[in-house]
Amino acid sequence: MSQSTAFSDLFDKDINLKGLFDIISPENNLVLADDMMLSDASGIILRVSETYEKNFGFAHNSIVGRSAFDLEADGTFTPCITAEVIRQKRKVTATQTINHSYKNVMTVGIPLFDDNGELKYAVCFNTVSMEQINAIQQNYRNLQDSLQQYSEEIAELRTRATSTSLVFKSASMQRLWTLMQNTANTKANILITGETGVGKSAIAKTIHAMSNRADGPFIEVNCAVLHENLIESELFGYEKGAFTGASSTGKIGKIELSNHGTLFLDEIGELPPHIQSKLLQLIQEKTIERLSGTKKIELDFRLIVATNRNLEEAVQRGLFRSDLFYRLNVIRIHIPPLRQRMEDIYPLAYRFLARFCGEYGKDLSFSPRFLAFLEQYEWPGNVRQLENLIERMVITVQDPIIDVTHLPVEFTGEAVPTAELLAQGGTLAERMDAYEGQIIRDSYRRCGTTVAVARELGISQATAARKVAKYVPRGPGGEPL
Repeated sequence: MSQSTAFSDLFDKDINLKGLFDIISPENNLVLADDMMLSDASGIILRVSETYEKNFGFAHNSIVGRSAFDLEADGTFTPCITAEVIRQKRKVTATQTINHSYKNVMTVGIPLFDDNGELKYAVCFNTVSMEQINAIQQNYRNLQDSLQQYSEEIAELRTRATSTSLVFKSASMQRLWTLMQNTANTKANILITGETGVGKSAIAKTIHAMSNRADGPFIEVNCAVLHENLIESELFGYEKGAFTGASSTGKIGKIELSNHGTLFLDEIGELPPHIQSKLLQLIQEKTIERLSGTKKIELDFRLIVATNRNLEEAVQRGLFRSDLFYRLNVIRIHIPPLRQRMEDIYPLAYRFLARFCGEYGKDLSFSPRFLAFLEQYEWPGNVRQLENLIERMVITVQDPIIDVTHLPVEFTGEAVPTAELLAQGGTLAERMDAYEGQIIRDSYRRCGTTVAVARELGISQATAARKVAKYVPRGPGGEPL
């Protein structure tokens, strides 16, 4: 509803509202507030807005029906602008003190006349002056400055919070943490090494969160899971019509998506040779061309890569380019396996327990025997295996305390070992199956990916994936243990 419609509903149809709407025009130096008081020609208050009563502490309808002159006489208003408008029969603008609430407000009083020129109403509005608006704007600018400062402090706190999600106590992880702090804000490429499940992805994300690129994207690519025929288009993108089955609009690659942020290439050792060459060129020039594209696209990103393979050995065997390796190996961050930093097991276990109890609505604790088991176990799957075990325990254990009696058989050794099965007999199929299972489990724990297992054992990746799914135990989240 427009202002004119809303106001006109309050008055008789024969009232000239020109004086009222003159002050609502944009050219006026005053901005009307919601506070309004209406009186008749004798000064009797006919109506006040709800905001007027609320803002100045009047009880509902407590001044309606009273005389503006009486309210002036008893000091409720000093001066009473309504009374002044009636006396002077003209527009009055002045600061009015409302002693009831000890407030000083700029008020505009407007006389309204009928067609015969007789005074019919007096309308008073509380207003905001341009000086007050300027003061409000200055306060807003000051607030913005404060918010900027608070935002910077919050960003720092968020970085700290992200970093502390890396739970550790061991001296080796303390040294690693110091290295991360010293290199987070540099442009140097980082190579993260370590066994499967040690937390290479978590380290990469934390470095990104600590860096001056934290507001930019963090793009993670697992090179081991990308099909060799698709990895180039996934990384570099393509223009429309680049190949059969390509999107008609083209596609932005993962590398381009990481612009002004961090590109994390996990399992870098699985890159095929022709992609290694393109990655080397990318590192040198920081430009890419999409497949079937002709335009070079300049990029600004921080490169972090990770592998569980021995890249030096891969270089010697001709499986990984030496020039690319030296480009990547600027900052080396090696994450020790969990069995070499036993001090970190308890803090990690309790962090996982708290998280999963919160997720699944449980309240559980560890028995001393269970804690002793955690410390004595070798953890071939490292932190990921520990995390999966704790989640499994929280889901399956119905008692308030998690004990070693709740452990699955792959941790307790109650299953018949392969050597014993072979020694005690069984059918040829059973013996061969047990032996094959042991080979697949050992290879997967060393290699960490089905691609690497296939290469090590001389089988296809499809066969390796099928056998890993058959023989390698998995946690509740589907992660191999």
